[in-house]
Amino acid sequence: MKTLTVEEAVAGLPGWLDRVLAGERIQISKGGAVIELRSAQNSAALAAISSASRDALRLLQRDARLSAAEAESYLEEIRSERLAAEVHR
Repeated sequence: MKTLTVEEAVAGLPGWLDRVLAGERIQISKGGAVIELRSAQNSAALAAISSASRDALRLLQRDARLSAAEAESYLEEIRSERLAAEVHR
């Protein structure tokens, strides 16, 4: 994770935004406060995946008789694969 000063962030904003869109975590510090830049598109994708994951978990538990831990582990694997695919787009 890269942490920048406000001056560094302003000077190279287009490049920093490209890096955030590529999946890198960028923080900007000012005084004692720190903010993090992140893609709203990725946040929306995470919310959609989370909702779909809950539904899928319920179906897995009902139909496959998996334990909650087994189903959650499986969905976490799927979630990671989808996020990796989103980052590469």
